[in-house]
Amino acid sequence: MIRKFAVLAVAAIGLTACTGNQDMVQQSLNNIKDEMLGIQSTIGDMQVNMQELDKNIRINTESINRNSDALSQLREEMTITNTDIMEIKDRVTELENSKMEFAEAKRPPKVMNEGGEEVIIIEDNIKDKIGLYTYAYELYRNGKYAESEAKFNEFISKYPDVERSDNAMYWLGEIKYAQKDYEGAIVKFQMLVDNYPEGNKVPDALLKMGYSYGNIQDKDNAVKALQKAVGEYPESDAARLATQKLRFWGVN
Repeated sequence: MIRKFAVLAVAAIGLTACTGNQDMVQQSLNNIKDEMLGIQSTIGDMQVNMQELDKNIRINTESINRNSDALSQLREEMTITNTDIMEIKDRVTELENSKMEFAEAKRPPKVMNEGGEEVIIIEDNIKDKIGLYTYAYELYRNGKYAESEAKFNEFISKYPDVERSDNAMYWLGEIKYAQKDYEGAIVKFQMLVDNYPEGNKVPDALLKMGYSYGNIQDKDNAVKALQKAVGEYPESDAARLATQKLRFWGVN
């Protein structure tokens, strides 16, 4: 009887121990679940933060792109504005030169004859030359490109090697450029560079050659023309504008 009670007591103790272990295991499982829930919550918060960060990055990237585009547009507009200013300066120079030449034409040259007397030499072609050039230029200014082109060609045909011949060739290039005939413009500007290498319009011709090549997507030749303007005529307005264009293209 005592032995049977002892066995029952041991069994009861073992059962109690098993029950205690199960409670501990269950508690551990519950703790793990709680930790997992906490981790999942943390991960969820991190994902939300990452999404918010991605959103901010996208917004900042779009803002940077917009600012970059705006800056590029501003640079392009500055280049165009500077080109316009240069053309206005050219117009003023042309008009001043024409005025001076007309004034000179009103004073016919004098020479001494054999008797030591002054003799006035009448040169009607001087006025004709100045008048033809000025007329061609005014036609260009007023957008009458076909008429202007015809008159500049007439000028060069009559006066192929006078002071304004290189200018006439330059404006023939500008007429082509204004009509978006960029290949035609390149031909005229190159003729100026080749035929009048000492002409005062060579830097401007190189600049516009660079622009023209750029407009037909020939960047290599565009860069060469602009770099030549900068390298050979560093103090000119054309060199300054060429430098701006090269920087806009990311070329040193």
